[in-house]
Amino acid sequence: MARRKAIPSHAFTLVELLIVIGIISVLMSLLLPAISRSRDSATRVQCASNMRQWGQAYHQYANENQGFFPYDGPPIPNACPIGGRDMSWTSSIVQQFCKDYMVSNSNLSARDRDNVQFCPSQTWHREPQNDADLRGGLIGYFVMPHRSTTDPSVSMDYTPAGNGWVEKKKFASKDRFAPIMADMQQYSTGDQNWGRFSSHLKGDKPAGGNFLFEDGRVEWYDFSDIQLGSQEPGWECWYKIRLPQ
Repeated sequence: MARRKAIPSHAFTLVELLIVIGIISVLMSLLLPAISRSRDSATRVQCASNMRQWGQAYHQYANENQGFFPYDGPPIPNACPIGGRDMSWTSSIVQQFCKDYMVSNSNLSARDRDNVQFCPSQTWHREPQNDADLRGGLIGYFVMPHRSTTDPSVSMDYTPAGNGWVEKKKFASKDRFAPIMADMQQYSTGDQNWGRFSSHLKGDKPAGGNFLFEDGRVEWYDFSDIQLGSQEPGWECWYKIRLPQ
């Protein structure tokens, strides 16, 4: 009776298994940073696309309103029941501008999806407790033009960037080279951190932000190029950048 040949074993030895695990670990350490950079780059591109839509909407509005930006100052009886305040709470007129020229931020669930009024990396302003009834016009960007520097209810000091950056009412007027919109770079002096209050966080600080200009272009600035723009008790809003002379 013929004897059966022994079938050779193909199981990994412990040493081989450790080598494979080591190779996988090295590959993962090389791939994860690349994946993270790719994800961050995609977020920046989507954010810039949002801002370009704002730029197009601003130009359309200005063409129909003698070159003006939508009013974002204090309340006006019978015309603007809700005034703009700080850098991200917009007036009734800006809220209507968004509905007419872009998209309506009509419910809280819309904040969880792609929304032109929020940077994809901005999460804090999307939280339900912030502007829960949507009457405050809260968005996930800093919007600058046609704000008031004298309304005491705002309690924000705009002088670090110069009042003109937020006071300008029309295109091509004073401070025409200043940005009209920026990513949120917001520091809590109470918590003493950037925490979840800023966009494009890298670790515990912002990596930088996109900026929209009057001519419709959007440019990215590293955080090292951004300075304090305005402040109030408890908060600092960073959006001041070097302007062309």
